[in-house]
Amino acid sequence: MPVKRLLNLALTVIFLLAAATPALAADSALDALDSRLQKLEDATGIKLGGALRVNYGLQDWSAASRDKSGDFAFDLFRLNLDGEVADILLSAEYRFYPEYDFDTIHHGWIGYNFSDDLQGQIGIQQVPFGIQPYASHNFWFSGAYYLGFEDDYDMGVKFLYTPGPLDVAVAFYKNAELGNSSDKERYSIDLITEGVNANEESNQGNLRLAYTLKHSDSCSTEFGWSGEYGQVYNTETSDMGDHWASAVHLVGNYGNLNVQLEYAAYDYNLENPAGVDDRLIHVGAFAAAWDAPAKASIGIFNAAYTFPLDWGPLDSIQVYSDNTVIEPDESSFGTAWQNVVGAMVAAGPLYTYIDVISGENMIFLNGNPTTPDNERNTLININFGYYF
Repeated sequence: MPVKRLLNLALTVIFLLAAATPALAADSALDALDSRLQKLEDATGIKLGGALRVNYGLQDWSAASRDKSGDFAFDLFRLNLDGEVADILLSAEYRFYPEYDFDTIHHGWIGYNFSDDLQGQIGIQQVPFGIQPYASHNFWFSGAYYLGFEDDYDMGVKFLYTPGPLDVAVAFYKNAELGNSSDKERYSIDLITEGVNANEESNQGNLRLAYTLKHSDSCSTEFGWSGEYGQVYNTETSDMGDHWASAVHLVGNYGNLNVQLEYAAYDYNLENPAGVDDRLIHVGAFAAAWDAPAKASIGIFNAAYTFPLDWGPLDSIQVYSDNTVIEPDESSFGTAWQNVVGAMVAAGPLYTYIDVISGENMIFLNGNPTTPDNERNTLININFGYYF
């Protein structure tokens, strides 16, 4: 035993000496590392990137949060790989969430450009539905995200056809981004199997069409339609249900003004065992799960204005008001709404979101349209992110 301890001690000393040696010349070591990474990127065509974010939040519905004047937490660390080797594209992102105590894949796909206008992707990629890439300007997203209809990623195949002003996306997804439908440690909002809830996503098709009218060099309007249809497998009954969703949208870029409008509707027809409420779906992400309406409509109306800056490190400030209304089909459920007013400050690689998020019956704002209390809740959220 003493010999083992001596060996451990010797190895520890060697490790510390080895770690201390480059620290004496930190600048040159970092320069050398940067040079090696650049050479690796040049040789392989793959670029390494990532982000580090910290987050402050103050919840008005939480006595503890009010008493402490909020909480400051390590939000995220992520790594990205993007590029191509021998004409084969690669894009991948893996995320670590210390605050939620989990890590997960965000996306990961392999692609190929068949022509200047046609690209194919296979793997975990963003589902082509509604406004892309985000139906929001703020850090918190729109209410559609918490139902699985904004920035959703699934496992499958997608083709993007972009000849001039036309944008066509066709996709087939075998299942959600994780094969295990009971795993809540994921980024995208998906159906979760838990307790009496036994439904999982399967065999989903998506079609998105968009057309951009260019009014001038700085002004354009995109009009679009999205359709989605997929099966829903119940692991208890072994029967297949289905779901559909559809959306129309408009994205306007008029100089420094950006406008986003979207209307979406969805409906889940489930094959649940007797006694399980067909009016509900059970969804989740970020190590949590919640009930949501099985049928509802979603309205999104957002506006943002960007002020370019040349003031010290500041590049720009974008101010915005993002709004969502969720109207369940079930009359006993309640209308949910969310408003986010805030600003995004860009300074080189640092992006800071300053948001005041208010809502009623809103998921992740101490509410839910399936159990309405019609109480207004407000969250002050500030996110600092360094992106490289």
